[in-house]
Amino acid sequence: MPEHDAASGSTGAGSRTVLRRRIRERRRALSGAQRQTAQQQAACRLRRLSPFWRARSVAIYLAVDGEADPGAIAAVALTRGQRVYAPVLHGETLKFARLTGDTPLHRNRFGILEPPAADCIDPRQLDVVLTPLVAFDETGTRIGMGGGYYDRCFSFLKQRMRWIRPKLIGIAYEFQRLRTVSRSDWDVPLWAAVTEQGTYRFQSEGLTA
Repeated sequence: MPEHDAASGSTGAGSRTVLRRRIRERRRALSGAQRQTAQQQAACRLRRLSPFWRARSVAIYLAVDGEADPGAIAAVALTRGQRVYAPVLHGETLKFARLTGDTPLHRNRFGILEPPAADCIDPRQLDVVLTPLVAFDETGTRIGMGGGYYDRCFSFLKQRMRWIRPKLIGIAYEFQRLRTVSRSDWDVPLWAAVTEQGTYRFQSEGLTA
């Protein structure tokens, strides 16, 4: 199977399991220095996106399994007075609970850190959602871990003619960018993605590819 980048990568639904395994292995193989440099560069690109610096409420994720870590971005947002939230498992979907500098965290059933399910916000009221992913393509189709939590939580976006808010922005390493990913009916596409090498906007304000 080729390296997973925009020049050579493509996938259909049947190869998603293999794709997830290979990219996760590649993420985990990054050195600490490589990870830190890439995350800093991606964070700089994100901060130049107007929806981020204009946002009043920003949802992050708490990185696991080699994911690009938005922790530094969260610290910047808190310093700027933005409200920061993190996902909490709620049945088969997600809630987003408020984070502060001293919010206690615990591990959920998947071993992912999350805050207590208190002071939650309606996902429709979030301005920006920094979205974890395994891969994304040039139309904004996202491959997650396979649980479908983000797709279910933000399925309301697929009923809108224009993408007002929240804006889903993927944070990734450049090797996670593919040319084509087969999109399923339930997939909610990204509004944009940032990596250490680029900022990618998808389909203007539309929701369909």
